[in-house]
Amino acid sequence: MGVQLAGELDPAAEAERLVQWAASYRGSGGTGRWLGPRREAGEQWQAVVRAVIRDEIDQPQLADPARLIGHRRGPKLIQHAWLSPQRVILAQGRRVLEAWPLAGLSDVRALDDLTGVVLAVEPGGDDRFPALLSDVVPWYSKWGGRPPTGYGLRRVDLDWLKVEAVFADQRGRLDGWTRELPSRLADLVRRAQDVPVQ
Repeated sequence: MGVQLAGELDPAAEAERLVQWAASYRGSGGTGRWLGPRREAGEQWQAVVRAVIRDEIDQPQLADPARLIGHRRGPKLIQHAWLSPQRVILAQGRRVLEAWPLAGLSDVRALDDLTGVVLAVEPGGDDRFPALLSDVVPWYSKWGGRPPTGYGLRRVDLDWLKVEAVFADQRGRLDGWTRELPSRLADLVRRAQDVPVQ
């Protein structure tokens, strides 16, 4: 598992890639026949984010995702997040651990550090929301010492934005989401460049 630093992303190129994906994902046939959890009738997996842990997040943490207690390693049996136009699930192999139908969510938001996604279950409810987070990038050395930059922290993964895109599409807001994405990604990268990586 390598390191991708948010501050080193090319926001224009990544926004173009994601906009192209969002425009064509329904006709793409999904992710193929990857070994994954069982699908419901007519369901196709459109994206998968590998090595994921489940946590909860509150409003202050939304403003500063790095404060999340999400830098612990995930379970030994690796979990993945799978996305279809109907739902987001957390699974180990073919076993579904938890599922969130997109129709039952009030909002879906990728974290500003691009290391996870928040699933708002109902407006005005509990002030803590389910969050799916990238696992940490492992680093090992027989000599010990501090890990290099970016290791030991949650993995940056732009595919979390695909969860947002599919949710926006289901609510008829995909055009607005794609229009805002280039400037939003540029802002995220600029902010990441201003904050030193631990």
